[in-house]
Amino acid sequence: MAFAPFHDPSWEIWVHNSAAHVCPRVDRIFELHPKDFWMRPKHWKKDYAGWLKKCPVPIYMHDHYPEIPQSVRYPKERVLSEFRRYMSSQAAWMMALALTEGVTHLGFFGIHYAAKDERAWQRNGCEYWMGVCEGRGVQLVIPQGCPLLHEPKLLYGYENYKDGKQIGGTAPKGGSHDPAQFTIIDMKSSAARPALKTLPDGSEPAWDRSGHTIHK
Repeated sequence: MAFAPFHDPSWEIWVHNSAAHVCPRVDRIFELHPKDFWMRPKHWKKDYAGWLKKCPVPIYMHDHYPEIPQSVRYPKERVLSEFRRYMSSQAAWMMALALTEGVTHLGFFGIHYAAKDERAWQRNGCEYWMGVCEGRGVQLVIPQGCPLLHEPKLLYGYENYKDGKQIGGTAPKGGSHDPAQFTIIDMKSSAARPALKTLPDGSEPAWDRSGHTIHK
């Protein structure tokens, strides 16, 4: 998250539902779970359904729900008519939608899928879709420390054999870091935090009005 370009208006910020409350700027939220899931309290937000109702930005969901004014029906049929039926995470649905909208650059900030259990197959799907995107000419921005498309570190067949035996790869210490692609932002320091994108009426974003809390 420290690398995310919240201050740069040329980036549109898309987030998972569980991450929106720690982001100072959000343009679209994805809550692609059934209604009986998002109606329940969450450990990060007890009144989660109430928070969704007050959210001021579009929320992609299974359907448009009258009780969630900003809810937008995710175009599942359109996406599945164009792409392979292989969706193991919200990130996969997000990338597929971005492709239908003609995206040229995608940044993966705070998406690691490094834990075990469900994260393992979610990561498989995420990396598959990253390949689909790159194959269509999309430039991928992978920040420092993100393991996506960086593990295993050793090149199979060329670097992972020694003395006739296969050796294990080692996890990278960090991904590529090109300062020209993104700026390091210390979101814990109000002094170092750049000014955020102003709203169309000239006012500054105020997530506290919608139940969001700026990460401190």
